Amino acid sequence: MTKRPLALASVAAATALILSACGGVVSDDGGSSSDGGSGSTDSQELTLATMAVDSTPQAAAARWFFEELETRTDGRLTVDITGPNEICKAPEIAECVRDGRADIGVSVADYTAQLFPGETIVSVPFLSDSSQQAVMNALYQANEQHEGSQAKWEEIGLYPVAHWPAGRLTLGSTEPIRDITDISGMKWRVSGPFLIKAFEEIDGNPVSMPSNETYEALQRGVAEAAAFAIDGAVDYKLVELLPEWTDPGVGHYNTFGMWLNRDVYDNFSDEDRTVFDELVAEFNGGKGMELFAEGAKDQCQFMMDHENVSDFNKWTEDATKEWSDLIGDTLIEEWIATAENDGLKDARAFYEIYSDLVKDVTDEDLAKDPVIACVQQFESR
Repeated sequence: MTKRPLALASVAAATALILSACGGVVSDDGGSSSDGGSGSTDSQELTLATMAVDSTPQAAAARWFFEELETRTDGRLTVDITGPNEICKAPEIAECVRDGRADIGVSVADYTAQLFPGETIVSVPFLSDSSQQAVMNALYQANEQHEGSQAKWEEIGLYPVAHWPAGRLTLGSTEPIRDITDISGMKWRVSGPFLIKAFEEIDGNPVSMPSNETYEALQRGVAEAAAFAIDGAVDYKLVELLPEWTDPGVGHYNTFGMWLNRDVYDNFSDEDRTVFDELVAEFNGGKGMELFAEGAKDQCQFMMDHENVSDFNKWTEDATKEWSDLIGDTLIEEWIATAENDGLKDARAFYEIYSDLVKDVTDEDLAKDPVIACVQQFESR
């Protein structure tokens, strides 16, 4: 998993495409051999394009996946882990994987929402107020069960590995934010098409920008406050500017996605495809969020120790309900219409599958959530 010059990666990719067109692959001794239609049996290095900062739980979870892929294929499949935004900027990563500049990508699905209409369902406020594992599994199972979703993945030329929540939505500001009246009139850094609409509904002024541009935007006054996962406070250092943090009860609001170029996947040997799919199932079945939780364990302590953090609390149920009641089912219906327009056939059936699955959560699962646990630590200090 060492880095290599991009130019070399491009040459290797071009060579592989030429050989594939000729019906042969490069063997270990430098010769050519037919694979009988089962894909390449030789070692292959996949180039990663990612936006995940190395210190984030997202990066830790993805790194485990890549290491396991190398181990389980006996080194036939390895991943060149490039730095965040090294190959492509965050909003372009999905397109980079589609056009072959990278083989595998990790980024926020909402940056290219038109490509991932199913995954944007997590952006509908108050729908995914569940555990991270329940959300991750619900998306995985919905993609597996829904024919329209499978057709969409074929259309965009990507193979889904996983989508996992970045974390529950938290709000950071210079002043306490206890209900919707405190949001009104302020310029908020917000991501996700439906969360933006939820802020507009209560006269918040949403401003969209990539995660890594938020700190400077706050410094310059482009935004006054931020709606972010706990990563924003910790890994993007927003606590240096925003001392007041709260969980408004919106729940999860976006996902990180990991996608593989479908042509690359199709060129795996039968053996490597089997290994890859088994690893994907394990990652979605619980291992991914186990790793995420492990990577997030120090985030709360960072906030508690930081001299600029005044508080981290949670809205009352009444305050959350006031916002939720204003929205009602309007954003669910809008999501269905938007998803259909973006090419997800029978989006209502996808919603029904997802909404049933995402409720499959226990109190024990919720107690493990990094944000819920952190709020409780602040309350008890």
